[in-house]
Amino acid sequence: MIAQVIASTTDASLVEILSGNERLDAELAFLGTPVHAFRPAEPVRHFVRNNDWSDVKVALFCTYSLHPGKTIRWMREKIERAGGEVIGELTVKGEHPFLPLIARGHPDERDVQKARKFAKEVLRKARG
Repeated sequence: MIAQVIASTTDASLVEILSGNERLDAELAFLGTPVHAFRPAEPVRHFVRNNDWSDVKVALFCTYSLHPGKTIRWMREKIERAGGEVIGELTVKGEHPFLPLIARGHPDERDVQKARKFAKEVLRKARG
């Protein structure tokens, strides 16, 4: 849901990372992941490791139910080491697929507004 909000706010294409073998072809990328065991989902970890981030501006976001852990930091460090520039970070509470009482009702309207604001700020930064 948060990815869809960001894509619609920025008029961007939404690409789902299924295997991690997808190729990055952008000067600006919003990269998001659900948090799995306090880390990015495996396909996203694979995607981050296996792409050339040189001269790419990146905005990172994640959804979590318990705690974001080191998710954003892990992605930022890998991307920056590979030549990318992280220009924004967002964490948003999201519903847990197996424990529905944890973070029930999230993302909510406040989370959606937070994502819209984040997307607009990133676009402003990317344009200079």
